[in-house]
Amino acid sequence: MEPNIAMNLFSFTGLLEKIVDEVSAGDRRKHEQKMKELSIIDNSNLRDEYVRQMLLDRFLVPIEKAQHEIQKTAMHAQWLAEAVNYYYHDHGLSKEQAKELATHLRTLAIKITQAESLHDLKFVYSVTTLFADRISTFKHKERKYSLEREIRKGILNPLSTCIATERNFKRRIDLSLSAEPQLPTR
Repeated sequence: MEPNIAMNLFSFTGLLEKIVDEVSAGDRRKHEQKMKELSIIDNSNLRDEYVRQMLLDRFLVPIEKAQHEIQKTAMHAQWLAEAVNYYYHDHGLSKEQAKELATHLRTLAIKITQAESLHDLKFVYSVTTLFADRISTFKHKERKYSLEREIRKGILNPLSTCIATERNFKRRIDLSLSAEPQLPTR
């Protein structure tokens, strides 16, 4: 008799898609709020600056190290998908659950590689965090082999570093732009 009967009833069907939908709904609400704020701003200089900040937030500057880290996280998700297929029993998963979880991990790897902006990176980070939380019920007897820990160490931590790197780069751009001499307005 299997020790984790309750866990075997857990279904991964559509799990990643549900998480993506949840995070997308939150993003849509934030975007709608920003658009409302933009429509309220009367001063054209303030509006232009607000739009510039929104656009700057959409583009991930191709920082070589950050891009390399993003690719490494995608490779880690692929590796984890393969490992789950071999060691599923150690985590209390059935073979079918392992196959479905591996598919979700591969889909996550694709989403990671498609991140082209800071916004996309934050989105993938949110989805991955919620995904790790939802699969945390499957425990390995040794913490060092935990699925949740592997996702945190191999995916979330590097993505967090990329997000911080991009934010710092944006601050430098903002400082350099604010230091530029302003043309007199007539």
